[in-house]
Amino acid sequence: MILDTLHRLARRLRPVAPALATIGLLLLAASVGLLLWRQEQASDVMLLPAIAGMLWCLFGYLFIRSFERVPAPPDPAARGWRRLKARLARGWHGLLALVFGGVTLWALWITVWILREAIG
Repeated sequence: MILDTLHRLARRLRPVAPALATIGLLLLAASVGLLLWRQEQASDVMLLPAIAGMLWCLFGYLFIRSFERVPAPPDPAARGWRRLKARLARGWHGLLALVFGGVTLWALWITVWILREAIG
């Protein structure tokens, strides 16, 4: 199932999470610095890719942290509240996967737009 695949991928990428957080914070600092000490249009060429990089670092970090712990499917023998609780927890992660997929498509569109603006 897709949640299990996302879970395995997030667990495999877990060692990268601190690097993504560090790079994202550095790109945030660079973006703020470029905005505060703006030098004509030369800073725009660096500002837009820094924002795009920061966005992808944030999404990568959130992906890893969100899907590193996905609840197991409910046990067929479980009944009542225990089964409902397991289904709701897993359903929440399914909804999160849908939202994350949509936000990722949006981020891809924003990145393409930013790169077009930076290059052209």
